[in-house]
Amino acid sequence: MAEGDWLAIDDGADVGPQVIFGMDAEGRCTLSVGPGLMAIGLGHNELLGQSFFDVYRDDPLATEAISRALAGERFHGEREFQGRRLALHFEPLVDETGRLTGAVGVATDVTEQRARETAAAADRRRVEDLASDLSRFKALVDASPDFIAIASLDGTVEYLNPGGRTLIGMPADTDVRRTTIADYLTPEGLVASVEVEQPAVVRDGHWEGQTTLKRWQSDAAIPVVVASFLMRDISTGEPFALATVQRDITERVAAEAALRDLVEQRSALLTRLVDAQDAERARIAADVHDDPVQACAAVDLRLGLLRRRLREHAPDLLPELDGLQESVRGATDRLRALLFDLEPPDLHEGVTPALARAVEEVFEGTDVIRSVDGTGEPEMPESTRAVAYRIAKEALVNAFKHARAQHVSVLVSGVDDGLQVLVDDDGVGPGDGVESSLPGHRGVSGMRDRATLAGGRCSVEERPEGGTRVSLWLPGTH
Repeated sequence: MAEGDWLAIDDGADVGPQVIFGMDAEGRCTLSVGPGLMAIGLGHNELLGQSFFDVYRDDPLATEAISRALAGERFHGEREFQGRRLALHFEPLVDETGRLTGAVGVATDVTEQRARETAAAADRRRVEDLASDLSRFKALVDASPDFIAIASLDGTVEYLNPGGRTLIGMPADTDVRRTTIADYLTPEGLVASVEVEQPAVVRDGHWEGQTTLKRWQSDAAIPVVVASFLMRDISTGEPFALATVQRDITERVAAEAALRDLVEQRSALLTRLVDAQDAERARIAADVHDDPVQACAAVDLRLGLLRRRLREHAPDLLPELDGLQESVRGATDRLRALLFDLEPPDLHEGVTPALARAVEEVFEGTDVIRSVDGTGEPEMPESTRAVAYRIAKEALVNAFKHARAQHVSVLVSGVDDGLQVLVDDDGVGPGDGVESSLPGHRGVSGMRDRATLAGGRCSVEERPEGGTRVSLWLPGTH
């Protein structure tokens, strides 16, 4: 093979600089040319006469290639040299008789080529990964029962998934590209879309809320929860489409409506129950006032007249008469206290002022330090206030009778859309059995029953710092 043939071996190829070299059968350099010599710090034919085995004694790949070429084998390989990637090609040379006379080789700088190939391979992998991701995403969207759609910025629908078609009853052969966003909305949903959703998406890039789709044939409303957002170009960040994901909440809306009906029914029943209880209390109060109280007052009066006579004729009977008169007066006081307790409380300003009056009434004449805080009291129906008042007052009475407390506090607040009342004392505590401290009474169980009937809950527990906490919660009307 002639030298000119090797010089033109890769002429015009997309490769870097080359070095073409030849050697005799002993491995001595007979040719060393090419623009690639400069990159490795050598001049034209600078290696002539030198043994390649000596020059590359520290390069196992080069010495292997030279040895194999001088053994009559072709060799192809690549090596790193001075930070560059070189592709090596060796060809053994033989004369007309077939005797090996040496070898020629080409070292081509393929650094940039391999970098481009690596980058291209990475690009291919990214494209393949993206295609795989898109395929999985499409499978996910196609399998979703939600309404998932993409529209251009002018409102023309470009895509609607199968689940969305099923949800609104759209035939499978309908071309969604001939529809607009307005075609999928009820009149109320269209107003919400124009006045609320679209401005929010333009302003914030996304919007979440509720609206109504319409059945494709009947125009019946389908309540849905919505998440709409702009789709943006990855490179420029500019919006190019509008996407929306909408989920059917028909069952949830029906359940919420049924719950509201139950709440309204419970509130109405509670109002009637409280009214009936107040009416019964008023009837009992009238009966007590008209009969036992009046009778006791008359007896007390007649005992007073009898006392004047006994003072003159049988003074030794006066102590017995005094005890009898004291018993009658005590019974009269208890009946009058019962009458006061039976009177309906004034709840027009809230349960807090009523409980403040109850605290003063229950602990009047004692050294118990008491406080009432109702700064967080929420608005509640009067029937709910009445139940809260009765239960909390029962807790105060229990604290007075059984706790032997030095401090009593009442806290009224709004919690979890309802009314919470906490009655705390620092007395002896409820013990292991809350009911055991109240033999013959149903005060605590009665408090729980009242709370349960009102849709709430009441608990009586020992406070960590000592004493008792009565915790009452009653629901609101929502």
